[in-house]
Amino acid sequence: MRLLVLSLAICLLWAEGCISKVVFKRPMQRGALEHVGRVIGGTDATQGTYPFAAFLMIDEGDTTAFCGGTIIARQWILTAAHCVVDTTISRANTIHHIHSDTHTINGTEHASVVSQKLSQKQPWQPVRRSTRSYKIVKPKDVVVGVGSVFNVQANPLKVSKVHAHPGLNLDYFDNDIALLKLKKKLNFNGNVQPIHIDTDTVRDGMTVTGIGWGKTSLESQSTSDVLQQVDLKTGDEALCQRIRPEFDGNDGNYICVTTPEGRDTCSGDSGGPLLRRCTGDPSQGGSGGNGPWVQLGITSYGDSISESASTLCAASDGAGFYTHAAAYLDFISKTTGIKRENLAATCNGSRLNYVGNINGAASLIKSPIAIAVTTTATTALLWLL
Repeated sequence: MRLLVLSLAICLLWAEGCISKVVFKRPMQRGALEHVGRVIGGTDATQGTYPFAAFLMIDEGDTTAFCGGTIIARQWILTAAHCVVDTTISRANTIHHIHSDTHTINGTEHASVVSQKLSQKQPWQPVRRSTRSYKIVKPKDVVVGVGSVFNVQANPLKVSKVHAHPGLNLDYFDNDIALLKLKKKLNFNGNVQPIHIDTDTVRDGMTVTGIGWGKTSLESQSTSDVLQQVDLKTGDEALCQRIRPEFDGNDGNYICVTTPEGRDTCSGDSGGPLLRRCTGDPSQGGSGGNGPWVQLGITSYGDSISESASTLCAASDGAGFYTHAAAYLDFISKTTGIKRENLAATCNGSRLNYVGNINGAASLIKSPIAIAVTTTATTALLWLL
């Protein structure tokens, strides 16, 4: 996992007697959770570059966890399921073996489980049903911050529902995906925007970007105050299968990203996005350019071939694994009530196939159309093509 857990006393926005501003303090990592996520070898992001980025703070009683997420609609945040599992319950700290310890049964009063097949896995991938159950955190214990690259300046938002994938299996990190429904709809602006899920084929060696507020070095015991960004490359089966034997390519349920030159996501970055940017080299699937961003994956966990380095991020023989968001479009659509075509987009080699922010709403354009716009001399129009 790439979850970061804190031991600190914190005052949530809606708690009685609290000040009105939530301060996202720097965390201390809890050693029991070792497969958890941060950006190492990255750089500071500038304001407005990733307006879809969300910062999650999960109160677990005597601990608080930090994760990332993405805005996919006015009232919906996409994140990793392991971020919303109560980590005060004892659980395995390795993905290599099935452990005998069990988890608390799902609390149905605060966990909304979608009625559907237990796995969104493709037909060629075996369904592994977890022998354990998981306690999902209550919505009142989650704060979502948006609108700033500085975590202490993020606009704090309350959550009304937590939806974890019903097929979650943390022995193997299968179906590591969750959705948070906000109590109030977001107002989109230059610093707060949704991102679309990329449905293009994920190629080996593709240029991708990871972002997050997690740890920035192996030695650090605190996270970054500023959103970090790091360029990475998708891996190939030769290495990725040595780490995750059932891995059969980046276009399945997981995307494998190698960790070259000390670059990786790590503790505190869990749930954040793996991205690609359109208008790049068509041979790379249109990635690596300077156009709109699309989301490929969700930061899940990391591991390596070496047992001694399996808990280290940015290991030379390691890789990060990201839940392939496009493989779960049915789950996302059924949970949110949003049509698949309004959640998805493709780069089509050189440009994104939708135009966003027409009267404040994103829309998919399947063919050329004419749009009538009434404006004034002082109105600025921004078209994303």
